[in-house]
Amino acid sequence: MDPQHINPGHWTRDFLSQYDLPSSLVAFTTIAVDLLVLLIASWLMDFIVRKIVLTALSRLVKRSNIIWDDHFLKEKVFQAAIHLIPLLAVRSFIPLVFAEAESWIAPLENLLSALIIYQAVITINRAAKATVHVLENHEKYVNKPVQSIQTLVQVISWFVGLLAIISIFTGTSLGTLMGALAGTTAILMLIFQDAITGLLANFQITMFDLVRKGDWITFNKYGVDGDVISVDLTTVKVRNFNKTISTVPSKAFVSDSFINWRGMESSEVRRIKRHLVLDLDSVSFCSDALIEDLKGIERVRDYIGTRLDEIQAENKAKGVDKSRNLNGRHLTNIGIYRMYIEAYLKEHPMVSGEHSLMVRQLQAGATGVPLEIYCFSKEIRWVQYEAIVSSLFDHLMAAAPAFGLRLYQSPSSFIATGLFNPQT
Repeated sequence: MDPQHINPGHWTRDFLSQYDLPSSLVAFTTIAVDLLVLLIASWLMDFIVRKIVLTALSRLVKRSNIIWDDHFLKEKVFQAAIHLIPLLAVRSFIPLVFAEAESWIAPLENLLSALIIYQAVITINRAAKATVHVLENHEKYVNKPVQSIQTLVQVISWFVGLLAIISIFTGTSLGTLMGALAGTTAILMLIFQDAITGLLANFQITMFDLVRKGDWITFNKYGVDGDVISVDLTTVKVRNFNKTISTVPSKAFVSDSFINWRGMESSEVRRIKRHLVLDLDSVSFCSDALIEDLKGIERVRDYIGTRLDEIQAENKAKGVDKSRNLNGRHLTNIGIYRMYIEAYLKEHPMVSGEHSLMVRQLQAGATGVPLEIYCFSKEIRWVQYEAIVSSLFDHLMAAAPAFGLRLYQSPSSFIATGLFNPQT
């Protein structure tokens, strides 16, 4: 390249030619001056854009009622995006400035392209961080692992950005690089299949918030019942209540069914769902003597009075023959017992009145008719919870005979031989 042909007629060349300087020095000084002017112009452009555009944006954001733009301003997303403008401007003028020194154009364009990609990746990551802050303040995403979204965007953006920069400097197309990487990835996945599967499962655990450190979980397949002490890349460690340590593969929490008791702990109530089995032979209509006796029980006194008035009015209106119990409507001992249990649970200080509470019959079978108690305890700690449940059922089992009911149990040889007499 002949230095005499670099920017002929340029004012810098004309000025320096007066001092009888070497042609190469004059030529490269001319290019340097153009480059310096370009850099100063781009800096001024960046300064003006930041002072005018960014200031205007800041005022607009502060006046607006929407929330997301405040986070974008705080995380400097707009500022990062604005820095792309001078970089793009400088790159577009490179061919013009170095028109007579073509060997310089490609390296400088590659360098500026790499800087543009770097700044674009920074902008994307800042936007992802701001988006995470927006989602965290949204009621719908309060308990969602939105931080994982930011991590995913960071990994993908930097990975693609690095490949793009390598593609620019090596002259290899981005598609070719990604294709070669895909082939390598397939081999690596075959070799490290278990580790990669565990890693992906761990990502799903984090993304869908399946398990956290400190959660109480029950995983019957692995004999696990205890508190999570760590969630590692490929395994989850659990300290069982018998003080043993179990290690469960992360992928098991995605592919198999387990129980996480976190919802119970966060709601501060624990479900009680157990049943008593009543002997079918003891279920009957209430006699007048039994009704009079049950009226002495405060928890069902009002219920019995109200129901009797209702039943008698209906039977009288229909002219029911009351000589037989099957005619018309009658109170049953199991029905009054259900009402008694419900009233007892409602007034119990450790049973929640804000959650579901019911007493229902299940399907009768060979062992009798199950009467299920479904409610929620205000105490969630295991030992105290079991004490409350035991106390409840102690009372209900002891109360059943007062209603003419018997609890069912399979006859033992001790009873069958007549060696045991419950009346003695």
